[in-house]
Amino acid sequence: MKPREHQHLEREPILGWDVGGTKCAAVVGTAEGSIVSRSEWATETTPGPEAMCQRFLAAAQELYTSFGPFAGAGVSIGGPLNIRSGVVLSPPHLPGWVNIPLREIVARECADMLVSGAPVVVQHDAAACLCAEYLWGAAAGTSHSIYLTCGTGCGSGIMVDRKILVGPNGESPEVGYAQLADDGATMDFCGIQRTGHVEAFGSGTGISLLATHRFPQKFPPGVSLRAIAEQAASGDRDACAVIDEAAARLGQLCVTLAAIFAPQVIIIGSLARHLGDAWLRRVEESFREGALPVNSKATKICAGKLGESLQDLSAIAPVVVEAGLRG
Repeated sequence: MKPREHQHLEREPILGWDVGGTKCAAVVGTAEGSIVSRSEWATETTPGPEAMCQRFLAAAQELYTSFGPFAGAGVSIGGPLNIRSGVVLSPPHLPGWVNIPLREIVARECADMLVSGAPVVVQHDAAACLCAEYLWGAAAGTSHSIYLTCGTGCGSGIMVDRKILVGPNGESPEVGYAQLADDGATMDFCGIQRTGHVEAFGSGTGISLLATHRFPQKFPPGVSLRAIAEQAASGDRDACAVIDEAAARLGQLCVTLAAIFAPQVIIIGSLARHLGDAWLRRVEESFREGALPVNSKATKICAGKLGESLQDLSAIAPVVVEAGLRG
């Protein structure tokens, strides 16, 4: 069912902003999952929240001239943030973004670009990716699903009974902080030094640190994930051991998630694309070895289906979900 107050918005385009630590994009898309226009720029050219907001608003105004008015505005951005209030708290990859009332800013500054009653949604990027995969990708048709970003960091979006899981004060589920092992690489997680946690195994940054931790004579500090993966592909035993350990630990995380949420699908983000099918099969193998059958027999472990379009679609997907534009 579409909420009555949003039924008329189904025909209008949606404005979106994908906020990343490397790049940003302003997009216009539809409730059917098509991106009709986009404008991209490097994040480092617009440092700080004020400059970044102004750059987005300028891009939005240009898009409005050709495609407006908009049925809603969505923002996909890394946490921590308060999803309920739309306040960005302190993302480690966005210096200066401390207690920024982003939803209020976008709603106010884009008011003349939006149709009456249009929703403005600021969503954690992992949950936004899950919304996109739920609407148009690997989680389509599910009621319980999980998306693990597994990129530079490791974040999560969790859907329970077709609703994104959000804490009472707008918290997102930060599975990257959860403990998996007593040892391993030590890395910063939102200002806290952690060892053996999910992000230390389930992110590109973590795997790089893990390689240096396990084999310091072979892998110098700052070694890239690509270099480790290339050595593993050539049969290097130590590189293979690092890649295998990361996969096994991620499978261990999936065991816990399935035991708690019984999801129909757990979607693995960037690492699944970069490390390939063999690595993903190792994640699933580890998962099957330890999973509780009654809560996991229907769980599929897979890569996302949306590929390079995911980030753009994640900017508009939370609006589609919020407004119920696809029923």
